[in-house]
Amino acid sequence: MSFPEIPPDDFTRRFTLRAGNLMWPLGAGVSAAAGIPTASDMVWEFKQQLYVTQKKVSLQQVADLSNSTIREQLQRHIDSGTRYPSAGAPEEYAELFEAVYPAEADRRTYLDSKIAGSKPSYGHIALATLMKAKMARLVWTTNFDSLLADACAKIYDGTGYLTTVSLDAPALAQESVHNERWPIEVKLHGDFRSRRLKNTSDELRLQDEELRHIFVESCSSKGLVVAGYSGRDSSVMAALEEALEKPGAYPAGLFWLHRGDGPPFVSVERFLLRAVDRGIDASIVRIDSLSGTHGE
Repeated sequence: MSFPEIPPDDFTRRFTLRAGNLMWPLGAGVSAAAGIPTASDMVWEFKQQLYVTQKKVSLQQVADLSNSTIREQLQRHIDSGTRYPSAGAPEEYAELFEAVYPAEADRRTYLDSKIAGSKPSYGHIALATLMKAKMARLVWTTNFDSLLADACAKIYDGTGYLTTVSLDAPALAQESVHNERWPIEVKLHGDFRSRRLKNTSDELRLQDEELRHIFVESCSSKGLVVAGYSGRDSSVMAALEEALEKPGAYPAGLFWLHRGDGPPFVSVERFLLRAVDRGIDASIVRIDSLSGTHGE
């Protein structure tokens, strides 16, 4: 059975009627157009760093990460050992990040350097505009940046309109959702300024239980528009799968925005097919871009 798919114009009509009951899980692709690298981009940089430091060679020898020959050279080195995951494995990003920067403080510094100077993209502005129009109320994001908050400050002409919750305050997420303090942004992996960043395998597997519970419970009463997210993050996919077991899950449907002609990540196909089997209106929606959406 092939995965379900609907054209963008069909999605637009459905979204117009259901907007108030759809949540927005966002992945790294949404921030790509703002100059923030995706997890896939960083994976190649991690492989480059491991190659240079372990082989004791000049960075200049493998500087061009867009070169397929250099990528093959880096991948051969990664494959020559047994400690790293295979290319494309769901845990590849997290385990390579931890291998390159074992200390949390160093991982935070690395992410800070990637985010510094970035500005909201068209997609962030569009989403903030939907928030102001009360057509997007609740956003769940794996991103560390503050670009959505910056976009909201621009659209609302001031700060304080968006409630942002990170790992340091899961109780605030519960309270905000319960009291419908819209719009709300919940950062599932923390804020880059937070002391509780989660970006290694152990940390991702131990996804904050309180935030996960709130997310799963919210899926019992609302649908999803997933943007810029590939399905690589096993902790988020596990929460989405868990919500499928709830009676009446995703009542407003599941719409997975996907850029490109290729198939989605296998975990996404499996998830959508399971949703359809349960009678949920679930589909892939192929798009040209959403702020340069590439997925994680």
